[in-house]
Amino acid sequence: MVFITYIRHALQQRSRMFLPTPVHLPQGSRSRSQTLLQEASVVHSVEHGFPQLLPLGFRVLTKLKTLIQYEMNHVGGQELYLSAVGRKNTWEMCDRWNLMHNELFKFKDHDEEYCLSPTHEEAITKLVSSVCKSLPRSNYPLLVYQITWKYRNEPNYRHGLLRTKEFLMKDLYSFHRDEDCAHQIYEQVCDAYERIFQKLELNCFKVPADSGLMGGSLNHEFLAVSSVGEDTILICSKCNRGYLNNKTQCEHEDKTEQRAIELGHCFLLGDRYTKAFNAIEGSSDTAIDKKPLIMGCYGIGLTRLMAASVEILTSKDSNNIRWPKRIVPYQVAILPPKKGSPEETIGNEKTLGRLLQLDNNEWFIDDRTELTIGYRLKDCEKMGIPIVIAFGKRANKENLCEVIDVYNNRTEYLSYEETLKFIQNYYSLFC
Repeated sequence: MVFITYIRHALQQRSRMFLPTPVHLPQGSRSRSQTLLQEASVVHSVEHGFPQLLPLGFRVLTKLKTLIQYEMNHVGGQELYLSAVGRKNTWEMCDRWNLMHNELFKFKDHDEEYCLSPTHEEAITKLVSSVCKSLPRSNYPLLVYQITWKYRNEPNYRHGLLRTKEFLMKDLYSFHRDEDCAHQIYEQVCDAYERIFQKLELNCFKVPADSGLMGGSLNHEFLAVSSVGEDTILICSKCNRGYLNNKTQCEHEDKTEQRAIELGHCFLLGDRYTKAFNAIEGSSDTAIDKKPLIMGCYGIGLTRLMAASVEILTSKDSNNIRWPKRIVPYQVAILPPKKGSPEETIGNEKTLGRLLQLDNNEWFIDDRTELTIGYRLKDCEKMGIPIVIAFGKRANKENLCEVIDVYNNRTEYLSYEETLKFIQNYYSLFC
């Protein structure tokens, strides 16, 4: 075909994409995202709680990671990396080796006992403790974060990526010289969380919550309404706020009870960990001034957030994924004419060729021209591709691009220049 000569390596070909047909689809799952993600070959499986992400899923997760990195850097966070392996004696410092006994994957190496870390409060506090006595005051408040794979021996793994034993999480830790600064940073990070969820087009409720085994004096969960959620939230229709059932209730009587998914959690931990690890602000020579640093921690599960976005945004009567526009796997798909059809040899080879010469890794071409345009369009819709450019009868006859706005269920016939402008305007508010 004529269009093959125009394909550049930067433009991904659908025929070469690794999208294996799912072998074992979940049976009777209440989670729509679990089924949709596997049917679209975004996730291969979450066997026994351990996810297998395919290239489409990895692209989505990478974009989500970039979005969260931006907001964490914006509040002053510095990214680092901590080992997933935690030593027993470190976890015993705050007694979480015993308190979280059933949740930890534990193992031995020679005579040492270790765990695979579900979170890193002990590890980061130990690190800060080893260097804080020589840190200048200008380092405070100190905000460090990582986005790494965590492990929890979850006996009730379920709903695909929503509850797993292995998950990608962003955990930010803050260290402060006083309570006032800690509270200011706490509010700034909470605001950053709200911006993240807004960018992902998710209506989230910030609600006071229980500290549980984490400890601390102040914490909030960020919850989004979903029938598959495992939390119960009361939503006040007058003030549009959410409340957990076991927390102080809204003064209005007009409340509805909904199921909700936890998307993020913020804690103000005080000195629980810093006192245990002797993490102090070391610029003072006076013993009485050497108080433990005040600490906060802030978590978002990226793999859970990825699935929750699909769960919440995809219409109940649709089998096609709807992504937040900022994290779609690809922004645009191009569908050339079917091989052997009249449209293959007459019409706008020039327009198609110009599109295929664009150096854009957010676009791909479905070059399986032995299949009809309608069949390939359904594949794109199932993957959650927002814009499809097709070259069917009318497009070829009038030398136009058939631009299909999948998320808004509308089609326009545009010139080459109008098509590029349409796509630019479509994503300008999101990317």
